[in-house]
Amino acid sequence: MISRLIRLMLMAGMLVMPASLIAQDVPNNVTVYVVQRGENLYRIALKFGLTVDALASFNGIVDPTNIQVSQRLLIPMEGTDNRELPYTHVVQAGETLDSIANLYDLTVSELVSQNKLANANVIYVGQVLTINSQTTQTPTDPPQEPTAPATVPSLVYTVQPGDTLFKIAVRFNTTVNVLVSANNITDPTLIYSGQQILVPGLEVPATALDLPLIVSAIDVTPLLFVEGETGRIHLLTNSAVSISGNFLGHEIHAASEQDNQEHTILVGVPVLTEAGIYPVDLTLTDNAGGKVPFEVNVRVLPGQYGQESITLGPNLSDLLDPNVEGPEQAILQRVMGGFTATRYFEGVMSLPAAASVISPFGRIRSYNGGPFDRFHAGTDFAGAPGTSVLASASGYVVLADNLHVRGLATIIDHGWGVYTGYWHQSQQFVKVGDFVVAGQVIGTIGSTGRVTGPHLHWEMWVNGVPVNPMQWLQVNFS
Repeated sequence: MISRLIRLMLMAGMLVMPASLIAQDVPNNVTVYVVQRGENLYRIALKFGLTVDALASFNGIVDPTNIQVSQRLLIPMEGTDNRELPYTHVVQAGETLDSIANLYDLTVSELVSQNKLANANVIYVGQVLTINSQTTQTPTDPPQEPTAPATVPSLVYTVQPGDTLFKIAVRFNTTVNVLVSANNITDPTLIYSGQQILVPGLEVPATALDLPLIVSAIDVTPLLFVEGETGRIHLLTNSAVSISGNFLGHEIHAASEQDNQEHTILVGVPVLTEAGIYPVDLTLTDNAGGKVPFEVNVRVLPGQYGQESITLGPNLSDLLDPNVEGPEQAILQRVMGGFTATRYFEGVMSLPAAASVISPFGRIRSYNGGPFDRFHAGTDFAGAPGTSVLASASGYVVLADNLHVRGLATIIDHGWGVYTGYWHQSQQFVKVGDFVVAGQVIGTIGSTGRVTGPHLHWEMWVNGVPVNPMQWLQVNFS
């Protein structure tokens, strides 16, 4: 089986091996390992009791700091009595059990048997499949990297900055003990950003099991969407197409490049979206006008933003009137709901002010003792009047005005349906039509509009939906 795997990967150009290994038969005590997201050569070497230098040398890797997801590595297994170790494959959008079986030179029935799958036609994004060259494993097989039992659906979650095991457990409606057991974690207080954690027992939607012929590849990031945050769908097509779509009642647009064969769709998940499975409905239209419908199911998790109560002075209470709020919200919808095909932003966003956060995005708000019927659509930064307000990314100024609720407000179009807004300024240094760059001073912090004190409200919209701008400080969506 090992020789068949190596032959397959050499044909695909996916495996780099020393010339000495190509020229002779591979020893039986060698196994193949597939690099997973978040892994580096050090972690893989540690897993198999090897050194980084030994693993790099055995695979002909010149730069040990540069390995790729899905790259195949040869692992020398001294003293394994010619047994081949199982390893895992994380299902990606658009994959089928048949395509995965072909990749590893297995049969679908072998995969079904190894993973105890009840339905061979239903696999889902993020599912962890055991890939073993033997249909059955002996009790003496060496221990693997922590995996949940094959009979329990699992999802791989990548730890984000600020995460704790408790927060992750709450988000996925499970317990810390379940996560500890599924991942063999010895100290629940020690997890790190980028670490991959298996979440067992999570129902995840089946993705597109058969891509339309016109679609050659699809990638969904992250595997699970979060209420109030941004997700990205990346499509490659075999010919030029235009893409339109809808998600939760909001029109979405695709940014198309490479002669309209590479497409990026940024999806904003509205706050107050209930946790569940929702379709992203897409329509691909070719140059002849032919239309191909395509649906991608995504699971949405709760954002867990909390609540807060705000007390306004008597002179500002009139600004809670829907007749005041409504027309102003319509202005934002018109300006920040647009789509520009050109992308001006690069990489992650930068902070809009050198100040601390005093009110995060997404909190459900009550004003002056009233009902909790509004949500905070941005992030508030404390700052003394006159503190510089900075453009968080490059783009064109599309609004610079004095509004009732938002005071002196500036909106920047960053392209691809991404807009940022800067409210309550005391001064504005830009005008409509100006092109600004990341870090440019565009105004100063103030207390204009509906406020309880001087601060900057920083807001972001993606494809017509207000989203958490703080996510964009950590994730590169370009």
